[in-house]
Amino acid sequence: MIMALVAVMMSAPALAAPGFVPLPGYGTPASRAEDFPPNAKLLGEVEDPLEALTAEDGDLRDALISPPSPAWLMAGLRASNPADRLAAVHSAAVPRHVTAVPPLSAVMLRLDEKPEIRAAAATALGRIGDAVAAPALGEALNDPVPDVRYAAALALGRIPADGAATRLTRALRTDTSWWVRYAAVLALGRTKKGFVVGALEDTLRLEPKWQIRMLAVRSLQDVGSPRAVEAVALALRDADSGVRTAAAIALGRLGDDSHLHHLSAALKAETDLSARSAESSAFRRILSKP
Repeated sequence: MIMALVAVMMSAPALAAPGFVPLPGYGTPASRAEDFPPNAKLLGEVEDPLEALTAEDGDLRDALISPPSPAWLMAGLRASNPADRLAAVHSAAVPRHVTAVPPLSAVMLRLDEKPEIRAAAATALGRIGDAVAAPALGEALNDPVPDVRYAAALALGRIPADGAATRLTRALRTDTSWWVRYAAVLALGRTKKGFVVGALEDTLRLEPKWQIRMLAVRSLQDVGSPRAVEAVALALRDADSGVRTAAAIALGRLGDDSHLHHLSAALKAETDLSARSAESSAFRRILSKP
């Protein structure tokens, strides 16, 4: 199913709406390897399929795109050919195109629709970026297909709605797919809400996947509050050396003199050379701050 999804997403759309521009680089968790490469454990840029939608030239590009008329969109979404329905979803994915939210939400929540189209609708709602889509995206977090839940979680991280972080926190604590939990952690960091720190702290303590714990460090760094920095310091005691390295890097950027004792204790106990180097660098970086 995943290979078919990729083929549909990469193929030219059968429908061509005025101003149609396909969404870039949609990727699903099932299309990736189960584990990250061992040599990629240092904290780097976090991959988010929606990141390309916020490029610096996004406003100019979007200004040149004409959203489809409601009649054209509805006709496209009702087409018998799945490629035509997918093209209609893509054509509506224009920032602030709020009138497209109800029909896209309906497509996303129809369990008799193909999962790749439901996931594309969630991604499109994230690009539209209006809070009115939050309830439907929250409902999509209950979809039986992890790919759809993954896309919905990422989209919620792009929507300035008060309830988005609460829905993401629930998904983080209950979803059985680690890729969905990964997306929820990434999205929680993007909300920059102070109250998500508790959920991210729980992730550092309870999450079995080191990839997600490492991302929790990055999301805490994105939040950047004093409580978030204290949570990052706790990750210096993580069982995984990559997570400890990530925590040291983040603490060096955000910490102050009050965090030196955390780094000092970590250095005394550290057995991994890479983590020890990061902890030492963070210690020196904090000392050099004015």
